Amino acid sequence: MARKRIGELLLEQRAISVAQLEAGLAAHRKSGQRLGATLIAQGAITEATLADALSQALGLPRVDLAATTPEWAAVHMLRARFCEQHDLFPVALESTSGRKQLVVAMSDPLNVTAVEEIEFTTGLKVSPRVAPLSTVRGAILRYYHKVPVASPSASRPAPARPAAKPVKAAPPVTRPMAPPSVEDDDEEVIIGEELPPGEATQRTSLAELIRAREEQSKQKRGQAGAAKPKAAVANAGGVLDDLDYLFGQAREDPDRVEELERKFWALMRIMARKGLLTNEEFTRELDDEDKASGES
Repeated sequence: MARKRIGELLLEQRAISVAQLEAGLAAHRKSGQRLGATLIAQGAITEATLADALSQALGLPRVDLAATTPEWAAVHMLRARFCEQHDLFPVALESTSGRKQLVVAMSDPLNVTAVEEIEFTTGLKVSPRVAPLSTVRGAILRYYHKVPVASPSASRPAPARPAAKPVKAAPPVTRPMAPPSVEDDDEEVIIGEELPPGEATQRTSLAELIRAREEQSKQKRGQAGAAKPKAAVANAGGVLDDLDYLFGQAREDPDRVEELERKFWALMRIMARKGLLTNEEFTRELDDEDKASGES
């Protein structure tokens, strides 16, 4: 992807003057807002002008998010907070030359940092599209937060209706207020509409697999504890030795075994959410560990 900046591209396209760019940069440094959004807010350019300039200069297609229905498998790949931070929206999953890519609508396709982070956390190559800022934010509100977004036609005044006869107002109904929703960083990546059965993403299936194996581990530990004294557990090898090395803790006290295992499963869940672990890798490593324990 080109490493030019938005200001340079707009100057090359003669969409703004040098004076407008300097004023935009000054406001951008004070507010921290992205330069494209700053220039739009200052009235130097319109969203359409910015999108056209980026599309032509970078050779990237534009996408009309207002007329596009995204794939939920793609939407579930990224968090709402990340999309809001970088003004982007995942649209679809596509295959190019046998390799799966994530199509992402971006108000600033030159945001290389965001692209690299997406590719790192999802393991997929990003195929960027250009989209106006308002349509990107509208898609985030609609598909992540379930907030209805008015279409352009919704701003037109509705036709006048004949006045109706006054109706006696019903007494107000008091309903209990719903508790505010709290976003938990430790929750799964899945946000928005739930996937239909059979279409669970790799991360959700891996999360379920991790939970199941964690329960199995707890049951085995309980059975082993009932069958032999605690002192024998301190001499066990395999995963526990690896956990000792990983967390830098000695296992002289058998009571620390449970704490180490809790940290192990928490680490597995974090790696799954970050896209750093696949079902196959997780299953293969634990199955190999089980075989080694059985042989010993």
